[in-house]
Amino acid sequence: MLRGLRLLERYFEPVIIVAALGVVIALLFADVVARFAFQTSIPWAGEVARFSFVYMIYFGISYAIREKRHLRVTLLVDAMPLALRRWITLFSETVFLGYSITICWLGIIITSTALERGQTLSATQWPTAFLYAAIIFSGALSAMRLSYAIWAILRHGDLPTQRDEGVGT
Repeated sequence: MLRGLRLLERYFEPVIIVAALGVVIALLFADVVARFAFQTSIPWAGEVARFSFVYMIYFGISYAIREKRHLRVTLLVDAMPLALRRWITLFSETVFLGYSITICWLGIIITSTALERGQTLSATQWPTAFLYAAIIFSGALSAMRLSYAIWAILRHGDLPTQRDEGVGT
């Protein structure tokens, strides 16, 4: 059971991201071929590709947090003493956690409003709530990842490692 949870924790976002990217590439390629070779289009291809792209981006946010690869400017923080750096990082992660919780809550409001109104996507007729649910998933996963990062700082004093993988590395 624990091994299964570890595998899920490790591969959940990457599998969704790669699958969504595959769907985007396959559908857009098929639609381009259909347009130029057969002078027609696949009516739902663009909509499903857009749907997949949204999920890819939103799950990418929580994946970047897990991998400690989200954008941050650390020039001044890196110049601080280690003890002060921990407190600054703890503060920034806590602010980011509050933001993620807010995004999740607003995603719930947007999704429930779309469900109440019965809004659907034009080509597939899928409820738009399925599309907006990506906001909820991203906010919740991000909040979980940030909560773990905050716990690691408080419990062990861990700071996000800075990976220097710039150009030419």
